[in-house]
Amino acid sequence: MAAFEHALILLLLIASLSVLGRWLPWPQLITYLLGGIGAALVPAFPRIALDPGVFFLCFLPPLLFADGWLMPLREFARAWRPILTLAIGLVFFTTLTVGLVAWWLVPGLRLAMAFALGAIVSPTDAVAVNAITERLRVPARLTTILTGESLMNDATGLVAFKFALAAAVAGSFSLTQMTLQFGLLSIGGFASGLAVGYGVGLLRDLLQRLGDTDPLAEITLSLMTPFAAYLATEHFGVSGILAVVAAGLYSGWRDPVKMDVETRQTAYAVWGLLLFWLNGIAFVLLGLQFPGVLAAVHGPYSAFQLAGFTAAVAGVAIAARFVWVYSGVYLPFLSHGVCAPKARRSTALVIGWAGMRGTVTLAGALSIPLLLPDGSPFPGRDIVIFLAGGVIAVTLLVQGTTLERLIHRLGLREDDTRAKEERLARTTAVEAGLKALRELKS
Repeated sequence: MAAFEHALILLLLIASLSVLGRWLPWPQLITYLLGGIGAALVPAFPRIALDPGVFFLCFLPPLLFADGWLMPLREFARAWRPILTLAIGLVFFTTLTVGLVAWWLVPGLRLAMAFALGAIVSPTDAVAVNAITERLRVPARLTTILTGESLMNDATGLVAFKFALAAAVAGSFSLTQMTLQFGLLSIGGFASGLAVGYGVGLLRDLLQRLGDTDPLAEITLSLMTPFAAYLATEHFGVSGILAVVAAGLYSGWRDPVKMDVETRQTAYAVWGLLLFWLNGIAFVLLGLQFPGVLAAVHGPYSAFQLAGFTAAVAGVAIAARFVWVYSGVYLPFLSHGVCAPKARRSTALVIGWAGMRGTVTLAGALSIPLLLPDGSPFPGRDIVIFLAGGVIAVTLLVQGTTLERLIHRLGLREDDTRAKEERLARTTAVEAGLKALRELKS
């Protein structure tokens, strides 16, 4: 009963904060975080215990699946090169640079946990970026690159994060072994995710052939797909994270064709509500945990040290992104296709500045186990959560509040891609209607 009451309280809190956040000059996620911290300071507010394993399972599969489900696969295929170089190359570059700086800077932080910190702050937040780019109608390719990067770097960052945690538990770290295992588990996970997505698609086709289409039943299967992909794939020892992404990409390609209009509209509404809940609850929970985390890290480190650590880690994460993006603009032999050769430097500047961190970073950090297998406290857990939360806050407050102004100042405008897509959709619809009329006439 207590867990149910806590869930209702959290939902009521995020609904209230979402209304309040419309009047505040920063991203909505910051409002949720501050609201959680404020609630934690109220003595009468219930103390909500957080199970890291349950938190990871409840939050990350649906978030990653939704990113893949909403990603236009055709646009993703056209921009695969810059997306993958940002999602793979930049993730490992950020993991390495942030990890080494944190290890050198923070006394007592083990190298494996420093790399875990670097990995978990490497994914960018699709919600924060899309909220700005969709409203401003920037060029379609830029939106595709940023959205596709957020999808794929969530997966690669979380896989690297899990490897770093495993190294922290084992007490040893081998870059060669990690790279080999990463490749094997990634390929196996992606293939397994496609298989699960295909199997769920076959099941839905079978249900449609057996009777009338039931939108609620189809949406229920859609909601269960990410958990099926994750749990089944993890059972076989490969990457459940990449399996969820693969299942989301496949379902996003299949569902618009197979779903009728009513089911599709209802599915978008249900998934939109679910994502609203997950993003809000994740940041409120961080706020509720923050006083305890702060108390734990304030003993070994002073307030001045904590502020310096946060500024340094956030600064390195931001700088690493700019270094990687601009290497493809100014150094031909390192070109990774983020910008076409003749593209304006302003495009690279926007991509470099659109590096806000959000829910996936937060969910990963809060999923760090409380204890080692021997029952001792997990080393570095509190400082990693604190610094990850600091990077999220800094990037949302600094980059999230200035990205829109930067785009306006650079004069980036929407190209004709959306208009072409709309004309193509209208033409296809008319041709399909004419074909149906001819078949009825004959």
